[in-house]
Amino acid sequence: MFELSVADLLASYAGDSRELAFEGEVIPEYYPDLTFTGPLHFALKLIALDDGVEVIFEALSAQVGYGWETHSVSLAQVPRTFRERYDPLAPDDIKFVSKGNIDLKEVIYEEIMMAIL
Repeated sequence: MFELSVADLLASYAGDSRELAFEGEVIPEYYPDLTFTGPLHFALKLIALDDGVEVIFEALSAQVGYGWETHSVSLAQVPRTFRERYDPLAPDDIKFVSKGNIDLKEVIYEEIMMAIL
């Protein structure tokens, strides 16, 4: 659902960028422990790097249910880096480009969970 092709950016020059936006419903059970009670909104800036893609969530907002509570999430300027190869100097950088694609599913989940916990 949130897999993006970044092959064009990887083939481009470092610093090249694209902007994307999403507004829509998240299908039930997409995230087993989160229930979206309204649409998910986000705006992204994708920036080509020498060895991957920088993804900046310029805005992300949602209403989610977690446990017995409902939470309003509003985030801005959240960067994540997706690398083409593992970098031993950055062991925490575990997001990767796979066959010219990046999958934002886990990143969106992580950011929402950090915001509500």
